[in-house]
Amino acid sequence: MLRFRVGETTNVETFLDVGEKTAEIIRDAVERTGKSIRELTTVLDFGCGCGRTLRWLVSESGETTFYGADIDEPSIRWCRANLAAVRCSVNGPLPPTAFEDSTFDLVYAISVLTHINEEYQLLWLSELRRMTKPGGRLLVSVHGKSSWGGLSRGDLETLEQLGFLFKTSSKLHGILPDWYHTAYHSREYVIRTVAPDFRVLEYVEAGFGVQDLVVLERLR
Repeated sequence: MLRFRVGETTNVETFLDVGEKTAEIIRDAVERTGKSIRELTTVLDFGCGCGRTLRWLVSESGETTFYGADIDEPSIRWCRANLAAVRCSVNGPLPPTAFEDSTFDLVYAISVLTHINEEYQLLWLSELRRMTKPGGRLLVSVHGKSSWGGLSRGDLETLEQLGFLFKTSSKLHGILPDWYHTAYHSREYVIRTVAPDFRVLEYVEAGFGVQDLVVLERLR
């Protein structure tokens, strides 16, 4: 089921509750940086799945135009059929997307960078920057220190040295693509990686439960 693909649960109440809370976190984070989603012209949910978060933001959107993009075609078909106010599209595993340069006032990518390897991640960060307007906001989540509890000593040493760790699961080999498993980040790595193109407005440890919340502003 589509709900399970997004949140690993088929429980409707849990699915909706997580989406509502995520929307609230996004809304509050944007407002803390001096903007309001209701005042924005264009917003993109990158990795929207079947609209778990979008449905809540759209319900209070005012005149904002919302877009959703995801690699999962069945989820996009569902969004097109059930979220008429959202303009949805399927993207490939790698950039580019069909969006024009500087299209969005706000792009958020929740539980996206937490799953893709470093090569794909750097390519998508560049693409997300391209799509965001200068001065616009980009919100992402990462597996920071709050999610490192189950890692081995060797994994932790890698994170301390490099700031980035990508782990694949042998159980999921052949089920998930090799580039899509679990990624971990140090705060320093995130700031260093985005520094040339973005200003870090907020870095909230465990801002999304076990994931850290990073709020960025596109430069130039």
